[in-house]
Amino acid sequence: MDITELTRKILDRRAKDGDPLRIVQAGHPALRRTSLSARGRLAPELLLELVDAMTVTMRDAPGVGLAAPQVGLPLSLYVIEDRVRAAAGVGSEEEQHGEDGEHGENGDDAPDQPHESHGRRAVDDTDELDDLEERDAEDDLLERRPVPLRALLDPQVTLLGTERVYAWEGCLSVDGWQSIVPRSRRVRVQALELLPGGELREIDEEHVGWPARILQHETDHLAGTLCHDLMVPRSYIESGYAPYYADLGEAVRRLGLSGEIAELGEGEVIAR
Repeated sequence: MDITELTRKILDRRAKDGDPLRIVQAGHPALRRTSLSARGRLAPELLLELVDAMTVTMRDAPGVGLAAPQVGLPLSLYVIEDRVRAAAGVGSEEEQHGEDGEHGENGDDAPDQPHESHGRRAVDDTDELDDLEERDAEDDLLERRPVPLRALLDPQVTLLGTERVYAWEGCLSVDGWQSIVPRSRRVRVQALELLPGGELREIDEEHVGWPARILQHETDHLAGTLCHDLMVPRSYIESGYAPYYADLGEAVRRLGLSGEIAELGEGEVIAR
């Protein structure tokens, strides 16, 4: 079966247009293959339909990125988006996550991947405020900022500098689990970007912090690498335990972690 036939088959598995695609889990062979170049591989209309379906799937999960191998398609393509909640506060779930839309829309969201949410529960206004302050502090450490919806074909990511950021990551294809993954703080990405009207343009950009982590996570998928392949040994946990280890110092002590991560000072996540 060629890539066009496989793409059509994957899209047609949906009960109706607009439904999310099935996200395959660790063990599916597409997650371990080196992806095929996406340039010129699909007709423009089919490519746009695929990207729209992947966007719906990413938002429904919810996540901040989704690579084609995660829907069973070994194609060098992914979508990314982080619609970070407004600093003034958090609204309803619908306000946080926005509404599913076509490729090219932006909004505000609090996503679950690579750094999955901790499932915190607001008991009263004081608890909710404390929770927001904790998340704001964590966002500052990880240099988290909004990432607009983008679809990238054949991305090449180059690591820049020597700074590494340690943070928890989850993967929609390893549902329910997290680990601490060191990532380069700065990257250069070269790719073809698919614009909403179907036009392709070459990009060559540098990113730092949270956006750099997303790009590394999704680009790894195209080489058959899962984030947990790169984890700090002994840091693999069920997601429900994540609140106990939000502070990396607690993770080091309670999980018996060693190496560079154990040398970080209190409140530090960047190793130089």
